[in-house]
Amino acid sequence: MTFKQPFRRAAGVLAGLMLFVACSQADDQTGAAKVHAAETAAGSLEQMMAAGKGVFDTNCAACHQPNGKGLPGAFPPLAGSDFLQGDREKVLSVALFGLSGPITVNGQEYNAVMPSMGYLSDEDLAAALTYVFNSWGNSLAAVSASEVAALRVKMGQQDRAEGLRS
Repeated sequence: MTFKQPFRRAAGVLAGLMLFVACSQADDQTGAAKVHAAETAAGSLEQMMAAGKGVFDTNCAACHQPNGKGLPGAFPPLAGSDFLQGDREKVLSVALFGLSGPITVNGQEYNAVMPSMGYLSDEDLAAALTYVFNSWGNSLAAVSASEVAALRVKMGQQDRAEGLRS
């Protein structure tokens, strides 16, 4: 046994204990943020951000732009977005199920169609949202794959392929 092994084992036990304590918190806004932070700590926020950037660049950047500033009058900004600061479930629902009709972001009205990103896996969608939630001046709690999966179930879309043409 090397000198470093006991420290690695202790760090692993400490991380597991932190995850257990965070997951036992009440499911209010603060408790939810702690749970998501703990879940992503186990997978490393840096890893989620890197994966999320790739998913974002492939699926979102064409409209919202690589810098998150969107296109004025067409696609709303994600950078410093007041909409992202609002109802968390609503924000996640927009990414998961899409949105059409007027929306106001940072005082400007947009009226375009946001397509559903529900075809993405729970892990990919969580990573992309975590990237958006922590880029361009945003500082929000990370999103876990289990949070995305729970929202799918709550909204009646348990299968990602549900609703696709056969």
